[in-house]
Amino acid sequence: MNLFNRIIFLFLIFFSCSQVMAQGSDMVVLKKGPERTLKTYISGAQIHFVTIAGTEVHGMIRKIQKDSLYINIYDERAAYTIWGTSFWDTVSVGLSRYHIKEVREIFKPREKFSFIKNGLIFMMGGSAYAILHSVNAVYLKQPIIPSTMAISGGVALTGFVLGRIHKKTITLGNKYYLQYIPVTK
Repeated sequence: MNLFNRIIFLFLIFFSCSQVMAQGSDMVVLKKGPERTLKTYISGAQIHFVTIAGTEVHGMIRKIQKDSLYINIYDERAAYTIWGTSFWDTVSVGLSRYHIKEVREIFKPREKFSFIKNGLIFMMGGSAYAILHSVNAVYLKQPIIPSTMAISGGVALTGFVLGRIHKKTITLGNKYYLQYIPVTK
């Protein structure tokens, strides 16, 4: 090997072993109070929120830059086939810009067992038991027992109250806020 080939070989070995530092994307962090981070949003993450104008926005974050979110919004509609059936198709993709101060509420991600927290299981169970008791009483020619109907109505009412209490969104304000974190070199 001549001297020139050795220098190129050593040069390639040196740069292949060195660390390559890529600049990351800026971040937006959903915080509760000054110290607790609930969720971090970066480029490529899905976000679902409501603006201060009341518009619901759901899409993928394309980039975060200077306190603004650039979001790919997909317009999905039912498209029809030649056989008369329909399927969901993406009609267009648009890039929209939202400042973090324009975000009023952020939708909570889906939780496990959320049908218990939002009261759906109680409403279904109480209603189903009331219908079952009524149908059985009519079929067997027996009287409808008021205490059984009151209990099943109470269970359904409990589910309704849980559904009204359970919030699907986090309202930004004093307790919750979005914080922009720029990435420095």
